[in-house]
Amino acid sequence: MIVYEYPFNELVRSMLRLEYLFARFNHFNRSDDPELHHNAISILFELGDIGSRGDIKSLLLKEFERQKYALNGLKSSQKVDQETLSLTISEIDTAASSINNSMGRPNLIISESEWLNAIRTRLNIPGGTSPIDLPSYHAWKNSPSTERRALLDNFVRPLLPWQEACQLFLRLLRQSGEAKDMLAHNGSFQQAPSGKVYQLMRLAVEDDTLFSEISANKYLLSVRFLKSDRDKKAQLVNVDVPFKLTLCQF
Repeated sequence: MIVYEYPFNELVRSMLRLEYLFARFNHFNRSDDPELHHNAISILFELGDIGSRGDIKSLLLKEFERQKYALNGLKSSQKVDQETLSLTISEIDTAASSINNSMGRPNLIISESEWLNAIRTRLNIPGGTSPIDLPSYHAWKNSPSTERRALLDNFVRPLLPWQEACQLFLRLLRQSGEAKDMLAHNGSFQQAPSGKVYQLMRLAVEDDTLFSEISANKYLLSVRFLKSDRDKKAQLVNVDVPFKLTLCQF
C-alpha cells in the first residue's frame, strides 16, 4: 500500500516535512559513502531552517498542551488502559520540555559555522561544491567515515528534540483515525467533512501505477487518481479505484 497524506494546517505540514527530512538525513548519515554524507549536509540546512521557526515551536507546544489536557480527561474512564495513558502523557511532557528547553535557535551551531556557510552558498551553483571550489570540503569527504559521521552528529544534535517531538506528535495523530474502505468512481472522490475539523487526511492505495492529487478544506475533501507516466502528462484514470481513507483529529 502506498500512503499519501494531506495536512489541514501549518503545524501538521511542518511536522510531515520534518519527518521526511530526518528520515533522509538518518539514511544518508548511516552510510560510509562520502557522496551520501554530502546529501546529509544539504539536508542539515533544511532541518535547521524549520527547527528555528519560533511560530512552529509555539504551535507545537500549544498542541502538546491541548493533547495532554484531552488525555487527562480520560483518567477516570474504565475503557482506557491507564498504564498506556500515563505513559503517553509522560511522553508528551518529556517532548514538550525538550522543545521548550532548547533555548535560542537550535540551528545556531549550523548557522555560525563558516565551513558550513561556505558549502551552503555554493550548493545552488552547478558544480559549486567541486574540489576546485571547496578544497577543505573535498578533504573532509576523503576523511575516515567515522570522523565525517561524528561531525554530522554534532551538527544535528541540537535538532534531535525536534525529531522526537515530531515522531510523537505524528504517531498520536495517525493513531487517532480509523481507516475506512472507499471507492473513487472513475478516479474521483469527494466527501463533505460533516462539520468536523480534521488535522490530517491519509489515503492508502494498492496500485503503484497511480498517484493521488488531494485538496481539502473544512467544507469538502476531494481526491483524484491519475496514471503515473514519466514521459507524458499524467491523465485522470477512468476506472473505479478502491482505497482506504483515514481522517485524523486528536
